[in-house]
Amino acid sequence: MVQYYHAHQVNPRKCRGHMNCMRRCPTQAIRVRNGTAVIHDELCIDCGTCISVCPSAAIDPVINPLQAFSGFKYKVVVPSSALYAQFDSSIHPWVIHQAFRRLGFDLVVNVGLTCEYLAKATTRYLDKYTGPRPVISSECPCVIRLIQVRYPDLVGNIIRLDVRRELTARGTRRSLMASTGLGSEEIGIIYISPCPAKVVSIEQPAEKEQSWFNGAVAIRDVYALLYPIVMGLQAEFDEGAVPEDFFFRAGWPILGGITQSLNMDNWLAVSGLDHVMKIFDDIENSRLRNVDYVEAVACMMGCVGGIFNIENPYVARANNIRQRTRYEKGRPIPEAEIERRLTDGDFALEHSVPPRPTKYFDTDLETSIKRLREVDRIFQKLHQIDCGVCGAPTCKAFAEDCARGDARLTDCVFLSNRGGAE
Repeated sequence: MVQYYHAHQVNPRKCRGHMNCMRRCPTQAIRVRNGTAVIHDELCIDCGTCISVCPSAAIDPVINPLQAFSGFKYKVVVPSSALYAQFDSSIHPWVIHQAFRRLGFDLVVNVGLTCEYLAKATTRYLDKYTGPRPVISSECPCVIRLIQVRYPDLVGNIIRLDVRRELTARGTRRSLMASTGLGSEEIGIIYISPCPAKVVSIEQPAEKEQSWFNGAVAIRDVYALLYPIVMGLQAEFDEGAVPEDFFFRAGWPILGGITQSLNMDNWLAVSGLDHVMKIFDDIENSRLRNVDYVEAVACMMGCVGGIFNIENPYVARANNIRQRTRYEKGRPIPEAEIERRLTDGDFALEHSVPPRPTKYFDTDLETSIKRLREVDRIFQKLHQIDCGVCGAPTCKAFAEDCARGDARLTDCVFLSNRGGAE
């Protein structure tokens, strides 16, 4: 079984077995055993729901501090578009970039230009696409992992174009290697992430062998360092000091940002895992018609809703919209370059996203059928009220645990007094 990297872990000293995490986990990856939450690695999609709902704050993020990347000769930071929205729109993005320079970064790269290129590339790609529809955006790594775990039949619907952050990191790394003469190992490119899923997508990508980033840091950790510097710079800020060639695009941190850039009619934008799963259920059951493209993101309202953010997501959304009005500059995108890069596979994923193998399903068909029969036999014994007292989120999940030997029938409160038999 593959060992999966995750950006969080249960702290057993804090966990009180409240079961909030177990009940809210969208992939039923959590069990409560002996009063402590246990996360099944292969089912966890790093959505961060458990972190946000735990009343004991017993789910600790696992993420590197900024100081962990100080050893590179040349240091680059690529902030998520959601980072800018954590600051009031009166603060010029150039000030935020200067604050990063004060923290020791040699270069700050905005992903906005990549968004412009990728939007045009996506439109052209869809014009020629002949595969299953609707096509599902690859931008949200949590959604990609949701498909791998719960909707494996939909992996073929994921668009075969890489995401803006990776395209930005790749282009930056290649450009710096050519202009500075430094080796790739001497250049550190760090992503500032709004959520655990993007941290995991860098540490253990689902669609490539290795990320173009060297690591990621949470927005809330960087914000604590940035804020006093930004406030000091803002107090003396003169907009006339902003270089003419400074480029900023607010990007796609809010729901609908991608689809609005595509200039197409038959699209759908959905956020929040509960809502995303309803849409995916409709796709699987052929109930979603006349939709060519689905922008699906795990966090409500998009990346501004990520749990590593600081600002209220509604305020952050308003900041993002105002920043677009105040600071964005247009830049012509050569159509011939888009076509050439598409033809050369420059926007493409390195390989398709596979379903995630789990211990819940065996590759051996005969064993799988036997286990399914055993699960059904056990399930019929249960009261099927999904009380959760056994430590599993549903009776069906409990039956699966019993069939695998991870639980006993007597763990069910209704069967414990009968020795596990009817």
